[in-house]
Amino acid sequence: MGRLLPGAAALLLSTPARLTLALSALYVAGTLLVFFFLNFQLHDVLTGQVDKALIEQKTRLLMQYKEGSSRALISAIRAELQNRGQIDRTYRVIDAKGLKVLEVGDLQLPPNLPLSKGISEIETRVISKEGKPAKARYLIFPIANQLNVEIARSMETTEEVMAGFRSAFMISMALILSLGLVGGWLLAKRFWRQIDDFNQMAMKIFNSGNLTSRMPVKGNDEFSVLAKNMNAILDKMEKLFQGVRQVSDNIAHDLRSPLSRLRVDVEVTLQENNPQNYRMTLDRVLTELQNMQDIFQSLLSLGQAEAGSMKIRKKPIDLSQLLEDIVELYGPLAEDKGQIFEAHIPSKLMIDGDRQLLAQALSNLLDNAVKYVPEGGKITLTAEIKNDKAEIQLDDSGPGIPQDMRKKVFDRFVRVDPSRTLPGTGLGLSLVKAFIELHQGHITLSESRLGGTLFSIYLPLK
Repeated sequence: MGRLLPGAAALLLSTPARLTLALSALYVAGTLLVFFFLNFQLHDVLTGQVDKALIEQKTRLLMQYKEGSSRALISAIRAELQNRGQIDRTYRVIDAKGLKVLEVGDLQLPPNLPLSKGISEIETRVISKEGKPAKARYLIFPIANQLNVEIARSMETTEEVMAGFRSAFMISMALILSLGLVGGWLLAKRFWRQIDDFNQMAMKIFNSGNLTSRMPVKGNDEFSVLAKNMNAILDKMEKLFQGVRQVSDNIAHDLRSPLSRLRVDVEVTLQENNPQNYRMTLDRVLTELQNMQDIFQSLLSLGQAEAGSMKIRKKPIDLSQLLEDIVELYGPLAEDKGQIFEAHIPSKLMIDGDRQLLAQALSNLLDNAVKYVPEGGKITLTAEIKNDKAEIQLDDSGPGIPQDMRKKVFDRFVRVDPSRTLPGTGLGLSLVKAFIELHQGHITLSESRLGGTLFSIYLPLK
């Protein structure tokens, strides 16, 4: 297992750092789009105000001319400059012969302004500021076909406002971006430290093989949820490994006795050197080998069933008939042991399933009941439809299963008899549970009304 890169290199390559840089780039791109839009809108509004002022001046000058001819027009222009100042404007009046009648103001206009139907923009110079270049908006309009009036307004104020806006916007963007990068860097460091803690713990578990270690859980964020999930996985793995060790111990225990018997039996027979005993010894060896083969076959079937790789041939089957057949098989065995065996099975319980697997599961349960219920005891098998499912209940008056063992009996090699002296492999109930779940059903275990054990099986109806 690898470790995270140390120091700044790890932070720069970490997901939060890359995410911070990506979001910062997206922020810059979005902010620039907003900037260009606002810049255009603000410039358009300010230019519109200058244009509006030019049109209002044109209207006032036309009214003055109508009231008092050219003298009134010139007086109105001089009054306008006196009231509003001349530093940001210029007025020029030209007669019909092209001679300049009047030119006042601080903007230096070219001799001949380009003719325009509306308001246009031109580069000028400010006389009072030593010929400083400036942009200006101008308007040309005739009066009674005798005079042409040219009005120009400087855009210097507009440019100053625009420059202030751009400067403030860029400074704000730089500050926000800096705060975002610093915040992202701090988050990246926190993220990296937590991931490194996880990585260190994973390496510790990997190198030591100690599944009792757990991820640190801090706070209530996504990392704490991840840590809790990882700890749940470790709990499950620890339980599985403990189960594997337990299964290995149980297999060793269950196979040691028959193998010891086989060895002793063969050694004694060989020492006696009596050909007449060879066949009896071989019969005993064959029986023991068959029992061991049954154990391994059960393990193979159980593994396939739990992994979902077992081939199951589902088809419509009459569950009622299947139960009747099993009752017919185990009824005489119960009678021979002096047990009372009752069955209550309705007709035509139809389900989809594999008859062979279901028969093996039900036979395992009945075989246990007949094996452990004492003489004079009672076994009942009932079936009915309940909540759109077929419910099968096997009830007995046997010794029962202790409360603390009821959740374990479906595990592999778990046996109620801790000494493991009674016959059995401890795989029967595991196979029953696996085969039932292959049919999308489930099995439960509870205390019997008869004092023993009650198994309840639920299978979906066809």
